[in-house]
Amino acid sequence: MAIPDYEVTSKYKVESGHQEDHASIDFEKSVHEIQIEHVPEGTASATKALFVLLKAFVGTGVIFLPNSFKNGGLGLSIGLMCILAIICTYAFQLLVWVHSRTGGSYGEIGRQLFGRVCYWFVQFFLVVSQMGFVASYLMFISQNIGMIAEAFSHCNPPFESKYWIWVACGFIIPICWVRKLARLSWAAIIADVFILFGIVCCLYYTGDEIQRNGGPGPNIAAVNQRDFGLMIGTAVFSFEGIGMVVSVIESMKHPEKFPKVLNIGMVIITTIFVLIGTIGYIAYGENIEASLVSNFRTEPLSITVQLLYSIAMILTSPIMLWPPLTIIERAIFGKRSGRVALKWKFGKNFVRSIVPIVCAGISFGVGADNLDKFVSLVGIVACMPLCFIFPGLFHFKLTKNIYLRALDVLLMAWGIGIIVYTLYVNVSSWIDPAPASPHVCSPMNY
Repeated sequence: MAIPDYEVTSKYKVESGHQEDHASIDFEKSVHEIQIEHVPEGTASATKALFVLLKAFVGTGVIFLPNSFKNGGLGLSIGLMCILAIICTYAFQLLVWVHSRTGGSYGEIGRQLFGRVCYWFVQFFLVVSQMGFVASYLMFISQNIGMIAEAFSHCNPPFESKYWIWVACGFIIPICWVRKLARLSWAAIIADVFILFGIVCCLYYTGDEIQRNGGPGPNIAAVNQRDFGLMIGTAVFSFEGIGMVVSVIESMKHPEKFPKVLNIGMVIITTIFVLIGTIGYIAYGENIEASLVSNFRTEPLSITVQLLYSIAMILTSPIMLWPPLTIIERAIFGKRSGRVALKWKFGKNFVRSIVPIVCAGISFGVGADNLDKFVSLVGIVACMPLCFIFPGLFHFKLTKNIYLRALDVLLMAWGIGIIVYTLYVNVSSWIDPAPASPHVCSPMNY
């Protein structure tokens, strides 16, 4: 799905030297830099770029999809996921085309085209999305560690599961003190391995559940008219690799091949999303939890999956928080260095501690019982503008083709309209929640 007037310009030629005093350099070296650390700029093949793209999109968000399929209904969810994937691919291609003319990070593109106000709007949504991801991760962690504690304590855990949020936060804070993102490469690698293992186990457990039950789970609906708006928010949340697109382009030896790489990658990603969402919902039916791994029967392998997935999210959280940490730190301290005076170093560490604490406070207040609604809310408020509105706005500014401009207007109108509608559905679900299933403790089965 390439843009008709796409052409490669000199903007794709990545300079070998980096200007470290650039105003936005710290932000550009953000959450996704670590994932292409092994690929020097301008040297990656199309195959390696495709692999990095898959790593960026197929992550922790995939385990929330089966519950989103319950919110939308099986038939409607499959259709909506495919439609959203097509629209997202088109929007990403617009961003690729714009980047070929302007260069720079997502925020820098906004600055070049519309000034500082647009730059800070893009930064704001990037920061909110990253902090929203981490807050949802902490809810997931508390839910799963709480289930592990119940399993090993014979349903007599030391405290409520929500308090594990603060335990996890205690591990995240020291890692956030690391100043160089490259030093967190070990965390990214370990998290990737654990997530891959978890996805494979998800397929095993869902297939096994269908076989044990002799068919699908209870009360599978084709369409859920009440809550399908929540499904859209969660689906967009799952396309969490939007910030990776520009980084992958700049890592390629032949960036003109990226549109094809993106199309192939989105087909693979969508197939994985539809597969996990469909088989998870079919396996557990209306009993599906907010995260798929919470449905697994309690045994050593499932406990291992829950633990490793929780560790992966703990290790991923400091990387996801890199953009807000960098922006807030720069806003408060400017160019003051902790190497000059310890007071600046301790001050920066304090700020770097507050950001994950804020995420933990949000998680604690929302609670794991509302995880599915919160994930959808993050997708609606933070991810949809990045996926739909800004790519259309930037392309509208540069293209002279009247027909493509009309498509840009339609894309932006779609983004605004879907945000308004899904936000209404989401808020309604908080005000008038559906009856929650009672929690059933499951001790370890050896």
